[in-house]
Amino acid sequence: MKHENLINARKEKGFTQKEMADMLAMEQTTYSKKERGISRIRENEWVLFAKILDKDIHQLKRKNKTSTNTDIINHGLYLKIIGTILKFNQKLEDENILLKKQLRKEL
Repeated sequence: MKHENLINARKEKGFTQKEMADMLAMEQTTYSKKERGISRIRENEWVLFAKILDKDIHQLKRKNKTSTNTDIINHGLYLKIIGTILKFNQKLEDENILLKKQLRKEL
């Protein structure tokens, strides 16, 4: 999940990802992964982000509503996928039972 508040705060300050990364003594690619939610942001990093960006740490960490809505949609999609898999699995189990019965009749 993207850290939209962090991205927006960085852009408000006029910093590039490279500039943020340099201030934090990390590679730009590492910083980018943290913003995009690919890499975990540790608590001490949140403290540094808040200090550099002159923002409240809780404000930076807060999820925006778009992300929450996306999470809900994704959760619903996952539930649909699981339901489909379970139905398919049941059909396979039923077919397996029929095939076993047929095999017994042939023997």
